Amino acid sequence: MRKSALTCFRYRGQFPLLTEDASTFCSSLAEDLKRLELSLAKDSVSLKWSVEAMSLLKRMQVKLLALLKKSKLPISYGADEDWFEQYMQESSSLLDFCNSLKSAVSGINRYCMIVELAVHKLYEEKSFSMSRIDNYEFERLCKARGKKILDACVVKETLGLNNGAFFEENGGDEKSMSIVMFAARTTMIVLSWLLVSAMVSPIQLKFESRELSSSVPELKQCMEILMMLSGCFSKNIGLNQGVCLVEHEMVNEAVEELQAQVEEKEKGERFLNGLEKLRRRSFELKEGIDRFSTVVDEVFKEVIRGRNEMLDMFRNESL
Repeated sequence: MRKSALTCFRYRGQFPLLTEDASTFCSSLAEDLKRLELSLAKDSVSLKWSVEAMSLLKRMQVKLLALLKKSKLPISYGADEDWFEQYMQESSSLLDFCNSLKSAVSGINRYCMIVELAVHKLYEEKSFSMSRIDNYEFERLCKARGKKILDACVVKETLGLNNGAFFEENGGDEKSMSIVMFAARTTMIVLSWLLVSAMVSPIQLKFESRELSSSVPELKQCMEILMMLSGCFSKNIGLNQGVCLVEHEMVNEAVEELQAQVEEKEKGERFLNGLEKLRRRSFELKEGIDRFSTVVDEVFKEVIRGRNEMLDMFRNESL
């Protein structure tokens, strides 16, 4: 399994207390992350959990936009440390992430289609004698099962997941906003990493903590939960390669069982039961991926809405 590191840096000076709004944002984010971590600890890496992770990103974007609008901080476009520039960069990365997930969804949908076509063709066989079963269907299934949906390394490069998260020193209210942006960016990086691992191919996530946000308790809590979440995820997927979703693995298992029956020249009721099991598992995967696709679209639309509102703020301030 490939290893990647997310290094968290912090400013070494003394932080003033966060503004009430910034503190509320970080505390709320920590609560959401804790629920996500507990959900994963109780279950496998599933599409249901993936929907929860994307829903968290959506809520985070809604709250972040509301906080930025309420703060009424000055905008100095073009400065790397400026909160507006950071927001536009991170929201752009989130749009790229959504597009990568849409590609992964398309790949899984293609797999479901191949399974459904194979099941339909095999159901059409009247006698179910081994001489009538077209082994090509199983070859096509196995080929689809082992095919890469996306190149995980390319996705990492596209999303900038190798760059880590950095904290920029600012003053006053802008310092509170920098902490908020740091928390949001780090959350997006970790969840992007985990979802790419689930939907495409596993990438080990390792934190290298350097005086981990010890001066900001709210931020420290977020970072600690993110580390727990990544550890729980790695434990769940083990040494798996390729798509790690439990629904996808259940379809693969049903394909393998049916293929074994063909090789053992099973027929009749047991073979029909195997086909029905494969059909049912494929349907469950398709249902789950459709729900996931819906929430990806919702996140995408929310990010577009936020960017448009930020651009309106920039234009109004420039007048």
